[in-house]
Amino acid sequence: MYDFYSIMKSEIVYNKFEVGNLLFVEYKCPLSQESVEIWSQHDYIVYVLSGEKTWSTRENSWKVKQGEALYIKKGATIIKQKFEQDFCMLGFFISDDIIRLTLNDIVKKRPIKNFQEADTFVINPIRVTNELETFFQSVLGYFHNKDKPLESILELKTKELLLNIINSNQNYVLASYLKNTTLNELPSLPNIMEANFCYNLTLDQFAQLCNRSTSSFKRDFKNHYKSSPGKWILNRRLTRAAQLLKTDVGNISQIAYDCGFENPAHFSRTFKTKYGATPSAYKKSL
Repeated sequence: MYDFYSIMKSEIVYNKFEVGNLLFVEYKCPLSQESVEIWSQHDYIVYVLSGEKTWSTRENSWKVKQGEALYIKKGATIIKQKFEQDFCMLGFFISDDIIRLTLNDIVKKRPIKNFQEADTFVINPIRVTNELETFFQSVLGYFHNKDKPLESILELKTKELLLNIINSNQNYVLASYLKNTTLNELPSLPNIMEANFCYNLTLDQFAQLCNRSTSSFKRDFKNHYKSSPGKWILNRRLTRAAQLLKTDVGNISQIAYDCGFENPAHFSRTFKTKYGATPSAYKKSL
């Protein structure tokens, strides 16, 4: 599992500007594999300058090409790419703290509707309005200038980006999400877990996604689920596997992988313990 944020932050081959947890990056170097799993401790926005890539979850995928943009919530996703054309993008990594600091006064004054999808989406396409297109091109100009922009300018550009999103009638789900993030001190633990249980993240990484220390994460998890994270994740993966065996025509090894099991033999043993039959026998019985 690649730590996308840390790679973008530490690699010297990328053009980037950084202010605290705020990171602007011009990303040109393609991944060597066709498909990789990544995770990021912060939300991020991608705007494609050339080529195309596909960001996927276990359930859906979103292909982006030149002139298109995505908003990806913090957590794990899958990147798939084509190698026929060089890929280049602008990336904006924005922490919850920055969202709150930037929008706190705005969301209290501006009426923004609540949408249920704002809580449940993992990846959301951004409608690139004329204002957003102008914004992306203006940021690209800083990367092509020999002088690094002032930190205060980067902070203003971040505010411009977020304000353009919440001011657009075409990005209402994102506006609702940004409002909720601004008004809530901590992200929803259940939303984070439901979106990421099928990926092999460590306990510390789950805690980071929830903006909690590891000890606070375990305590809050226990209070909410009445279970330890390890037991809950295993049970949730097995439950999802059982659902897929009922409806999915894919092979059992693929189902095991899609539910977070890297070892098919381990998947078969734990599945039989819970359901009294191996995955293949369970599928046949249906």
